Amino acid sequence: MDDDEQKQSVTPRLTIPINGPLDRKKNSWDDPKPFDELPPEVQAMLLRRAEQKDKGKSTLEILEGKHVMSCLLFIEEKEPVLKSDIYNNISRSAGMVEKINDLCELGLICIYETARTHSNVIVLTDKGHRAVKVIRRLIDLADEPIREIR
Repeated sequence: MDDDEQKQSVTPRLTIPINGPLDRKKNSWDDPKPFDELPPEVQAMLLRRAEQKDKGKSTLEILEGKHVMSCLLFIEEKEPVLKSDIYNNISRSAGMVEKINDLCELGLICIYETARTHSNVIVLTDKGHRAVKVIRRLIDLADEPIREIR
């Protein structure tokens, strides 16, 4: 095969346009499809997602959240604690406010607002104390040495 034949057999290399779109598709944000034109299974999925969003988080989702169990253990160890103590010792993230409120809604903690200092004092409820006992048992179980299975 000579050089001319080799050059003809090689497919031309495509280039990416620098100043234009990679393809001819339109941006879906600029031209969205109406809900009625979507396939029925896609419509059903979108409706389910909207319903789940409205319901809020499940108890498991709340307890799985970052710093939630650490927060419960900290409150149990130091109670009564100020909200600011939790922020200083556990996490200063913006999501901690919501996590503390979620724990209150679950009935695991109680938040008392003081009149003079405008501080929020947090204590565990009876249910919260029982939950912390379960968390401690889970930690103890996980820390046990692994026994051989026979």
